[in-house]
Amino acid sequence: MDIFKIDQLNELLNLKGLRQVTIYSPTSLDSTDNYQGDKIHFKNQLKEAVDQLTRQYGMNEQEAKTYLQPGFELLDNQEFWQHNSNALAFFHSSKGTSIKQLPLDLDEPMTYVGGSFMLRPLIPLINADGRFYILNLNIENIRLYEATPHTISEVLLADDVPTTIDDYMKFVEREENLQWRSGQGGKAGAMFHGQGATDTEKEDIKQYFHELSNKLDDLMQCDPLPAVLAGVEYLIPIYKETSKYNKFVGDWIEGSFNENDVAQLQGTGMEIMQPHFSGQRSQDMERFGSLHGTDTASSDTDKVIKAAITGQVEILFVQEDANVWGVFNEQNYEIQRTQNSTPEAGDLLTEAALRVIAQGGKVYPCAAEDMPGSQSVVAAIFRNPVVI
Repeated sequence: MDIFKIDQLNELLNLKGLRQVTIYSPTSLDSTDNYQGDKIHFKNQLKEAVDQLTRQYGMNEQEAKTYLQPGFELLDNQEFWQHNSNALAFFHSSKGTSIKQLPLDLDEPMTYVGGSFMLRPLIPLINADGRFYILNLNIENIRLYEATPHTISEVLLADDVPTTIDDYMKFVEREENLQWRSGQGGKAGAMFHGQGATDTEKEDIKQYFHELSNKLDDLMQCDPLPAVLAGVEYLIPIYKETSKYNKFVGDWIEGSFNENDVAQLQGTGMEIMQPHFSGQRSQDMERFGSLHGTDTASSDTDKVIKAAITGQVEILFVQEDANVWGVFNEQNYEIQRTQNSTPEAGDLLTEAALRVIAQGGKVYPCAAEDMPGSQSVVAAIFRNPVVI
């Protein structure tokens, strides 16, 4: 499954139009009822969207169903439902439709109709805080994963990435027209599967890892997250020597793993990464405290929202259960607040958080009692002094 990336976020931010509908619906990776339960969840949310469109926009029921036709058509697409992740995200406006299958843990389905899409649930998928790679160095079945504290999803690799040492060695044989390895298809992987390897075998592995890392380094640098290696002990230093990626942590997940061990990889990987994430959050909290009261940090709600939306925030702390409803006019640099969501107004805290992430910043969702700044729902460290 493809990983949700910043360009997909920008696609949704730019899919502005009238009557923006957001649906998040849980789905099953495996099903014993032909995915009927998943489809029922989504069908119920479409009904809720119809109700909101009739109440907020004055549509009659048939007009609302016609408007949501892409969603109703999805119910009949059996192939779609057979290739699920943990959640279905459906975004629809007068400008178009975007449908995502995402590794999101949903407590319950949700449907929202308003002046913008409800994108806050996507923050854990694209925020730098809490995301990391796991590279499984099973040389018979190389796999790259992106993980969070609660999810793990395989990163799709291009066809030219050599994911097995056998395929690589066969390629080398063809290119160099060597005869001494001919007829040994499938043997290389078996030779290297144990807890050790001869010097000759290690040299073959090293050359294989050079080719592999040339491909993977470029891919991982597109979204440079911290990374954990998984594999038998002797493979770890060989790969670190060949790779130029500089975000591998010191510890690794020791063992031989396949595609059935992803839950174990995620759990052990998170145990390794938790001190890293907690330490970084604490450092950023302390940094905010030392800067608060200057022009480079603030917990003033309007000031932080304006700075975040206009690309001036490096680190944002946002109360995870809070909303600030309104409209930000960038031309006048003014915020007009509303009591609730309206066809014109959306949640400015969500927009602020997403804009910070899209600009390469970091967002920390916080419980109310953990927020820095007195009585604040949002706080920020700015990229540069902000005087407004």
